[in-house]
Amino acid sequence: MLENLVKVSITLTSDNIQNASTETLWAEPLGNDHYRLQNSPSAAYGFSYLDVVKAIGNETPEVVEIVENSGHSTYRVLLEAGVLESDRFGQFWQKLENIGCTYEGSQSKLLSIDVPPSTDIFTAYSILESGESAGVWEFEEAKCAHSTET
Repeated sequence: MLENLVKVSITLTSDNIQNASTETLWAEPLGNDHYRLQNSPSAAYGFSYLDVVKAIGNETPEVVEIVENSGHSTYRVLLEAGVLESDRFGQFWQKLENIGCTYEGSQSKLLSIDVPPSTDIFTAYSILESGESAGVWEFEEAKCAHSTET
């Protein structure tokens, strides 16, 4: 499976957290310029793990639109240096992990949190807020694909 993956690029808005012009993500080619994202973006807004996107170009195809939402939501957590290895981080992260969330990070201070469709978004958001209130992290919403109707 992994040997079939290619990189696709997303053009970023100027106010992104990484201060970069583009972000590249691993994606599975599906044919007809469609790709399934295989990781969570750390700077792009409006995209999540397993979304199907349309991307055009040869070397690193550029994403032009979302074709199908995966139902996954993406949040980003910004940590102070050294916090990722701390017990305080572990205590809050364990709560997110227990409800099915995962993270990946290109640096140990910026994590991209994946919230699967089966996870209660209100519970996940509440844990993210409590971690922020406790000073463990700051967080932002990159994409909420969950229904927020109550």
